Amino acid sequence: MLRKLRSSLALVAGSVVACGGSDSGTTGQLTVRLTDAPGDYVQSATVWISSIYLIGGNDTTGTRYTVTSTPQSYDLMTLQNGVTTALGTSTIPVGDYSQMRMVVDSARVTLKAGITIGGASTVSLQTPSAQRTGIKVNFSGPLHVAAGQTILVVDFDVARNFVFQGPRGSPTGVSFKPVLHAVVTDIAASIAGTVGPAAAAATKPMVYAIASGDTVSSAVADSATGAYRLRYLDPRVSPFNVVVVATGYQTQNRSVPVRSAQDTTGVNFTLVP
Repeated sequence: MLRKLRSSLALVAGSVVACGGSDSGTTGQLTVRLTDAPGDYVQSATVWISSIYLIGGNDTTGTRYTVTSTPQSYDLMTLQNGVTTALGTSTIPVGDYSQMRMVVDSARVTLKAGITIGGASTVSLQTPSAQRTGIKVNFSGPLHVAAGQTILVVDFDVARNFVFQGPRGSPTGVSFKPVLHAVVTDIAASIAGTVGPAAAAATKPMVYAIASGDTVSSAVADSATGAYRLRYLDPRVSPFNVVVVATGYQTQNRSVPVRSAQDTTGVNFTLVP
């Protein structure tokens, strides 16, 4: 799922390299925002984020640029259907970056009514590696920070990052295995459509966008209309394999190309038992 990313340009202390040449001394404002995709069992999912930073170059020699160092908690389940919240804003050198890390001190999930794990409806999860070195935020290509403002949206997918063990509907455990993706808003694309028939939509089908074997976005189709929308897709890895999974119905998938900053609509599915 993870693709090893290499930095397009090296940033070292005292030098700044931007796309197309050097803009020494030029800075831009980077704003990082957070969004989420839904999870099957989860009523609320709270993460405690203490800092976010960019790395110029590599982990050992690259200069770190702090986006925020103010600890804050976020309930991911309030950030669905295109809702975002600000994580931090910082002025940093203009240039290309391939690494960002988010330091997560702890996480907690509260399960939906009727679901428990070991008799408990709330489970606290330890995040030792995420606390020490931070979670790597994956880019589909270099993050270019331009003069002016650059807005980056990080997708903290609950369904992907909180992994449940045990039979469907009766989980026996949960673990925190974070894989984060991000895209700048000025190129972000989306895919929208419907899942039918009505009986299939009533099962609340899951819809996934997959690129190079990596699930980069997910959504739950509306149980009444079957409508869904996959947001914050990076067009640099187009096309996406859109996969629909519904209980009692055959899984369907379709290759869907997208263009920069455009909403691709009419990607409809009719499921069969």
